[in-house]
Amino acid sequence: MSKFITVQIPYANTTLAANLPARNYAFTGNLPVVESVADWQQKLISVLDSPTGSPPLASMVRADDKILILVEDNTRHTPVREILPLLFAYLFRSGIKKDQLEIMVAPGTHRILTDEELNEKLGTEVVNNYKVYQHDFQDIDMLADLGTVTVAGIDIPVQVNKKALEADFIIGIGNIIPHPNAGFSGGAKILDPGICGKATVAATHTAAALLGYLPLGLMENPCRDSMEEVAKKAGLKFIINVVMNSDNQVVDIVAGDIIAAHRKGAQISRSIYGIPVKEPADIVIASSYPYDIDYWQCEKALISSYFCVKEGGIIIFAGPCLECLAHNHDDLLTWIDYSYQEASEIMRRIDPLDESQDLVAAGIALGATLVREKARIYIITEGLTDEQVRRLGYTRYASLQQALNAALNVMPEGKVAVLPEAGHCLPYQLPAK
Repeated sequence: MSKFITVQIPYANTTLAANLPARNYAFTGNLPVVESVADWQQKLISVLDSPTGSPPLASMVRADDKILILVEDNTRHTPVREILPLLFAYLFRSGIKKDQLEIMVAPGTHRILTDEELNEKLGTEVVNNYKVYQHDFQDIDMLADLGTVTVAGIDIPVQVNKKALEADFIIGIGNIIPHPNAGFSGGAKILDPGICGKATVAATHTAAALLGYLPLGLMENPCRDSMEEVAKKAGLKFIINVVMNSDNQVVDIVAGDIIAAHRKGAQISRSIYGIPVKEPADIVIASSYPYDIDYWQCEKALISSYFCVKEGGIIIFAGPCLECLAHNHDDLLTWIDYSYQEASEIMRRIDPLDESQDLVAAGIALGATLVREKARIYIITEGLTDEQVRRLGYTRYASLQQALNAALNVMPEGKVAVLPEAGHCLPYQLPAK
C-alpha cells in the first residue's frame, strides 16, 4: 500500500492536487451519484398541472392577468432558458397572450448581468421578443414601500421593485440547494432578496446573522421565515424550482405554493447534497466549486467546512474569487475586522433603513467570522489581493501542496477531510452509536 494518496479538487476550470500521507487521510465528502430525470421537460408540465399545495397553474391565472416571471442571475445554474419556452407555451394554452408576460432577473444585491450573460441565461429568443428587466437594488426610484413584516422580533421593511405591484400574478423560477443563511435556496428567495431594496435584504440577512449559529440546511429558520413573509406581502403566487445533481442535471422539479412546494424540494435537495460526517476532521480541504465568481459566493465553501472541522482545526480553502471580493459591498472587509460578538452588538443598533450602513455585508461577514473563530483558514486564490487576504484573517499559499504541508507541520497527526464541492454540499453529523 502506498504511503501517500493524491488529493484532487476542482478549482475554477482546472484542478488542484496534493500528495497526502495515507495515515492522515480521513474521508472525502463526495456527493452521491444521482441520475437525472429522463424527461424533465415533461415532468415540468406535469407539476404545473399537479403542483404541491396549490391548484393547477392554469386554473390560477386569469385570461387578462399581467404576469411577472422572476428568474435568478448567473450565480445559479437553473436551466432558465429551457424552462421559459415550456412555461410560455403552457400559459398560452391557458389563454395568456405574449404581451401579458414580463421577465425580471432577480439578483438581489448582486451585480446585474451583462448583455452576454443575459442572453446566455434567458436565451436570445426570449431577450429579443419579450419584455425583460433586471432588478437593480440601487435604483431607489424603482422601489415601492409596502410597510413591514415582523419575524422573530425583527421588523423587516418591505421594499420591492414596483414591477411586482404592477403584476397580477408573480411566478418565481429557481433551484434548491443548501444555503448558508436561508437553509436552502429557492422558493421565496427569488423575491427576497431577488427584487427587494437594500433595507429589506439587510433586515433579512440580519435575521440570520444574529442567530449565533449557521442555519445551513435548516428548512425552518428566521431568515427563511422573513423571506416568505416578504414574498407573500409582495404577491409571489407560484414557484417552479428544480433540484439538480452536482453535474447541473435536473433530478426533480417541484412547483406550486411558495412554502409547501419549497419544503418538498428541500427534502429532495438534502438527499442529493448531504454528506454524512462520522467525526469532524483536524484539517479540511475545501473547494468553493461550483461557486467561483467572487468571495461573496466562494465563502459558501467555508460555511460547509464549519460543519466538519474540529474546534481549533485548519481549513484549506481553495476559492478562485475570479471577480475579486464582492460587487456592491465595499464594507465587507470592515465588518470582517470585527469579532462575531462585536459585529453582532453593532448590528443590533443599526436601523435597516439607514442607507449609510451595509447590513447585507455584515450578515455575510458574520458567517465568515463564525468559521474563522472556530478554525484557522489557509487560502489558495487568484482573485484577492494580499491586503484583502490579510484583512480576512487568512494565510495565503501558492499551491494546495504548500498549504497542506503547512497544515501538517502544525498538526503532524491531524486527520484530513476533503470536500471537493464544498460550495454546495451539506455536511451533517452521524448520530453517535
